[in-house]
Amino acid sequence: MNKKNILVFSMALSIVGSSTAAVFASENAVPSTKNNVVTMASKAGNGTNQTTVAKVANGKISDAEAVKMATKALKDYRGLDAKSFGEAHVKRTNAQEDFKFLMGIVSKEDAAVLKENAKKDTANVIVVQFVRAEDLNQPMGASNNIVINEKTGEIVSLAAFTDEDRSKETTINDAKVKSAVINFFGKQQKKVKENTLKVSKSASSGTIRVLCNLEDGRDVKMTISLKNYSVSSYEINYDRLITLPSVAKDYRENFRVLKVN
Repeated sequence: MNKKNILVFSMALSIVGSSTAAVFASENAVPSTKNNVVTMASKAGNGTNQTTVAKVANGKISDAEAVKMATKALKDYRGLDAKSFGEAHVKRTNAQEDFKFLMGIVSKEDAAVLKENAKKDTANVIVVQFVRAEDLNQPMGASNNIVINEKTGEIVSLAAFTDEDRSKETTINDAKVKSAVINFFGKQQKKVKENTLKVSKSASSGTIRVLCNLEDGRDVKMTISLKNYSVSSYEINYDRLITLPSVAKDYRENFRVLKVN
């Protein structure tokens, strides 16, 4: 991994979240057979669009089914057409595959926590990326993706950023943030635990970061657009991993408690 990629990866680890970091790590690690890559493309034929999906028998959820689930999640949660992002690329991974890689590039303090996280029973997940072929080799080619817990079928992470999410708005309406978070997880029949919402102190490119806990005890990190208070990304801590010291420091310094009556 070159210096530019390491810098981008470090930002992903501390700001975006572990799923994005894990995808990035697997994209830039030494090539192996641990992941399968398939593509979905629309082909014109006799005036109709026919979608072709290469199937791979691997795991409890087929690659074709994973693509369908990811496509539905983008539509249901973001109102987006998956094909507008490009081809569907499916990978299978587990946090255990990335811990060793991460330990070699983070601080000693973070590495110590990663070692503890490595002792946990971590889930096998399916990562579906919708990306144009020409963007696959870009440093953050995994920025638009859906992560599925293979055992439960739960969509544990989704990131889909569009130019429409960008805004010059910098004022944060706490009431709208709270409503956006509660309504978003309400669609998934999940409840947000009261008084756990935190929001970044400032906006970046018209978006803010939000933290909260679900009533089942899992913590969540999100990105919300100030343009229309839509959720651009979310990630549930599905493995209940211990927060890295560098990330905890970011949370302490750059977030505030959301104050809504």
